[in-house]
Amino acid sequence: MLNTAIPLSLAEKLDFIPALVSLCATVVWAMFTGLWRSSSYPKSWLLHVGYAAFRKATSRLSVAQMQYVMPPTNKIYDQYVRKSRKVADTVDLGHGALGHWIGDRNADNVLIWYHATGGGFALPANLGYFSFFTRLIADSGRANKSLAVFSLTYTLAPHATYPTQIRQAVEALRYVVEQTKFSPGHILLGGDSAGGNLVGGVLSHLAHPHPAIAPVNLSEHLRGAVMIAPWTSMETDFSGQEIDSRGDLITPAVAGPWASAYLGTAKRDYYTDLSTAPADWYSTFPVQKILVCAGGSEILFPIIQDFVKKLKEGFPGVELCVGQREGHVAPIYNLYIGDQTETEQGKRVKSWLRETL
Repeated sequence: MLNTAIPLSLAEKLDFIPALVSLCATVVWAMFTGLWRSSSYPKSWLLHVGYAAFRKATSRLSVAQMQYVMPPTNKIYDQYVRKSRKVADTVDLGHGALGHWIGDRNADNVLIWYHATGGGFALPANLGYFSFFTRLIADSGRANKSLAVFSLTYTLAPHATYPTQIRQAVEALRYVVEQTKFSPGHILLGGDSAGGNLVGGVLSHLAHPHPAIAPVNLSEHLRGAVMIAPWTSMETDFSGQEIDSRGDLITPAVAGPWASAYLGTAKRDYYTDLSTAPADWYSTFPVQKILVCAGGSEILFPIIQDFVKKLKEGFPGVELCVGQREGHVAPIYNLYIGDQTETEQGKRVKSWLRETL
């Protein structure tokens, strides 16, 4: 099923008025305080304002309200191809999912990407993704490494809940493996935030088939996997923890609504909460190596550190890249709000791809 806006009540529509006032006040205040920000805040004034705006919007508006004003991912892809004067190349994957080609589908390698942008499974992709993909393709090309990106439009929560999104992510991989020229050794998986969760879910399914999802048979290991700020725990209780969200674009307040929207009535398991799996769960992941990226200022950083430590126990071929004073999904969100400065995480993803392809 393609994503459609959740119908809003009159009260929810009227609530946009005070919400907009609150958001504008936050932006104005951030514009002022950003002139004297400390090292606890983002590196640039623009990021300081942009992060503050996103924190306010996601904590003030409901999932339904956010989806009401944001176009679905497939529409954002259409905007990208029109703006770039390219030809849209979209594939119906079944199960309510779509796949979008960026770059030449006849490239030597393909990166399958699952999005999130700090929006759990509830928010669509934005144009920052396609700027990011274009940079990855161009940088790989300069190194004489041929790369295309295949980006998934999955059904947003709560229109569908777990395991729908993992099933759709698996179908994207199945399509590339079974209906294109790419062998597993030329396929990479990538995802950010909830999309990083999907990367872990797909790798888990390949190693330990989910009972509700058809298995995928690979003739060899996948080339690699990239997880930017992976959301690997649906935990919503942060009592007793000191969390500083000033340098990030999300706050702990969104964990509850986004986790419940994704899980629905399902119970948490190793596919939803990869960080809770035992180390031997990771040992049979059919991928050559994994790159995990995190921002040093993001609130998920401690969880990501703990996850990578456990992941290494079962899967030694993992690397953690930390971007100092960078927030959640900085390589993508920063581009979206207009900051063209290369992030440390973005640089490492590029160099890692050059090394891996």
